[in-house]
Amino acid sequence: MEMLQFHRMRTAIQVNASPGKAEDLESVEGNLRELLMTSGLFEEVEVDHTDDPDQLVIALCRFRPFYTERDIAARLERMWSDRVRYPFWGAHSVSTADGFVEFEAATRESQEGGYITVHMVAQQASIPAQRPASA
Repeated sequence: MEMLQFHRMRTAIQVNASPGKAEDLESVEGNLRELLMTSGLFEEVEVDHTDDPDQLVIALCRFRPFYTERDIAARLERMWSDRVRYPFWGAHSVSTADGFVEFEAATRESQEGGYITVHMVAQQASIPAQRPASA
C-alpha cells in the first residue's frame, strides 16, 4: 500500500477509536522485539513505545549488509501479517531507499478495541573495513 493511502486509513481509524491499552501496547512491543531479534536479519534492534498516536510502537534496526532492502521489506511485511497484526484489522506501508527501509503499520484488535500503530526504520549496517596487510 502506498504511504499516502496508509496515512489516510490510519487517520480514519484514529478518528474512530482510541489508542490501545498499555498492556496491549507492551504486548505488541515485546512480540515485535522478539521477532526482530530472532529473525537473523539484524545486527542491532531497539524497540520502544511512545505517546505519539502515529507511532505508538517504534523500532530502529540495522540489517546485515548481505541483505537487500527488498529482502528486509518482504520479511517485515511477512512478520507483520503473520505474527504481529491483530486478526480483526490491519494495514501497513513499506518504502525503501538505498540502505534504508521504512515500515509503518496500524492494527486494531476488535470493533470495540483500541488501535496500535508501528513505525520502524531499518538501516543497512556497514561492512567492517579490513585492516591493511602489514608490510
